[in-house]
Amino acid sequence: MNVVTNITSALRLSLCAPMEVTAVPVGYHVGTGFPLPDGDLLSFYLIPVGDGRFWLEDDGTTLPNAIASGFDIKSPNRENLLRSLLSDEGASYDSDLAIRSTAPVDAGGVGAAAMHFISALIRTRDLFMVSRENVAASFSEDVRSTLVPRLPDDFEIDEAASNEPGSPDVVLRNRATGLKVARIYAAGGDLRLMDALVEYQSYANEDSPIIAVVDRRKNRVSERRFNTATNLGLNMAVVGDTGEDWVRRVLQVAAAASASESTSRPH
Repeated sequence: MNVVTNITSALRLSLCAPMEVTAVPVGYHVGTGFPLPDGDLLSFYLIPVGDGRFWLEDDGTTLPNAIASGFDIKSPNRENLLRSLLSDEGASYDSDLAIRSTAPVDAGGVGAAAMHFISALIRTRDLFMVSRENVAASFSEDVRSTLVPRLPDDFEIDEAASNEPGSPDVVLRNRATGLKVARIYAAGGDLRLMDALVEYQSYANEDSPIIAVVDRRKNRVSERRFNTATNLGLNMAVVGDTGEDWVRRVLQVAAAASASESTSRPH
């Protein structure tokens, strides 16, 4: 076989072999080989119309899960972006939040329609992922800008703190001693809270305390992750809908560390 034939065979094997169609009460479940961020494989349904045509639908959880993670579907800009993205691939959503093809397709057109529908679901998840990353970045800036003018004179922010993945968003030092008194994680979502928790679990007595400033608005941090962090004893300062009690909590932990005998540790 020539190179083109080899490549064609390899692509067909990778793209087509994982496809699996299973009859279910509502029609047909189509499994694909495209992995999602949570480890599951992307799938969708073919719903018979009754005249040999089919609707293509997701499982009904794509948009609700995104909303639960903080994607504001009521924002005009985001709604227009989402609808435009889906429309490009021949899909849309309605008040039930299920994503479906804009029109039913006949059996002969299912293949082409499925490729567009899969693209729509992947692009939609990419949009949500970028939105979550933007929310997390914005939250980090909000935490920093709110905290800075409220720092007591004996604290300062370490401007040389690492920006590598997993590192804290803000590091506080005692201005007089130069010792770290707090490593602050702006937990605008589950992943950032888990970063803080991983660091906390490797905590040593000579380390400065770790504090997660947790955004509980719009369910940006799940109840499960929050409860896990609580049960393991992670210092958390919760940002709610109003007030800045979280700032006082951060400064209390930092002040306790500064006053502790452990501040005699090397830095």
